[in-house]
Amino acid sequence: MKCTLVTVATLLAMFAATVHAADETDALIALDKQWGESGVKGDPTVAAKLLADKVVSVAETGVRGKQGELSDMKPEPAGTRYEPTDYKVTFINPDTAIMTHGTKGADAHYSLHVWSRKGGTWQIIATSTTPAKNGK
Repeated sequence: MKCTLVTVATLLAMFAATVHAADETDALIALDKQWGESGVKGDPTVAAKLLADKVVSVAETGVRGKQGELSDMKPEPAGTRYEPTDYKVTFINPDTAIMTHGTKGADAHYSLHVWSRKGGTWQIIATSTTPAKNGK
């Protein structure tokens, strides 16, 4: 009987953790999409909230911080869409996640973001992009 209770409790805890992670996965993907769409518009408002003050950003042009990321945001040509693909989110712990995804289009690339939650707010503490060959 005791063994059965322990097994049931363990399964319930695992199920609850999986449901919680799924909820956070969807929230992080939604935040990433907001960031990408604001980038297409050239509006740094969303990025300013999502990027941690000490973010490390790695791209083909080098390594930069938050101000470098924000200053590079320029509006894309009319009709440009942010088209992310293949999201994968792995939680290191309840407050740290690694996200990868690709994008399609003229600026096709692969991204890796490290998200950290402090005080209930998710922010990107590290990010890297790699251009995709042949527009993905």
